[in-house]
Amino acid sequence: MNIKRIFLIMLIVNLNCWLTYADGLSKYSTNQLEKIGDYTMMRGTNGHYMFANPKEFWNGVWKEDTNGWRVQLRVYSETHFRFQNGVAYPLFTNVVLRVEWGSAVRNSGGGYYMTPNGKFAAFQLSDAEGNVIPSNPHAGTNLLLNILKGRSLVSFPDIPRHLGYETRLPAWASPASGSLVAPFPKEIATNVYPHFENGELAGGIISATNQPPFYLGLLRLDEIYCVTNKGSYALTVQPVLYKRRKFPDDAILDRVDLPSVSAEVYLFPNQ
Repeated sequence: MNIKRIFLIMLIVNLNCWLTYADGLSKYSTNQLEKIGDYTMMRGTNGHYMFANPKEFWNGVWKEDTNGWRVQLRVYSETHFRFQNGVAYPLFTNVVLRVEWGSAVRNSGGGYYMTPNGKFAAFQLSDAEGNVIPSNPHAGTNLLLNILKGRSLVSFPDIPRHLGYETRLPAWASPASGSLVAPFPKEIATNVYPHFENGELAGGIISATNQPPFYLGLLRLDEIYCVTNKGSYALTVQPVLYKRRKFPDDAILDRVDLPSVSAEVYLFPNQ
């Protein structure tokens, strides 16, 4: 009888402990929402943060095409500081443009690539009178490399600093061209793309509806345009993607046209 009583007590104690643990998990999993950067996050039971509201991904100026692909322009200020004796002194501020791609209704799956040189189908800045502001002569040089470098600071720290291009590239694919735009063919071959040091094709991207949109461009507007008058300007950007065909035709990629998006930006003369 005593043995039965001991087992019964042990069962009650273990059950109580389990219920307490489960209650703790429940409370932990329903932690208060936290705002991290632009997005609302919630810590899961594994300690990792999860996005709580995917609608917050689309807080800029965006447009969606009939396939569900969205292009978003986000313009924000990035201030650089000098620290002295524990005090931060602002040195200068850049106006940064992020060109983002994704969808709220479909996941992309694999096989999508940025353009082989990081350039766009359209990229134009106009003043209030409709005058087009010319970009700086070297604004579009090594765009893809600069995008990958910018992304590697956060998400992919092991991205190599060197991209290996073929020696005989068509003129439109040249990464050394200073233009921000290029006349992209309907079909291209994989040999116009640069490769990482391990031989992997550079520029691959992926989109998921429950993740922030992937960015196709990260540019400082005051570095690519020389603005002399403060005021409102119209910025129009249209990116392009390429979709790699499946084996045995996987050496060919087809152009994917994305929406053209225009946004109003207020700029100051370059310092």
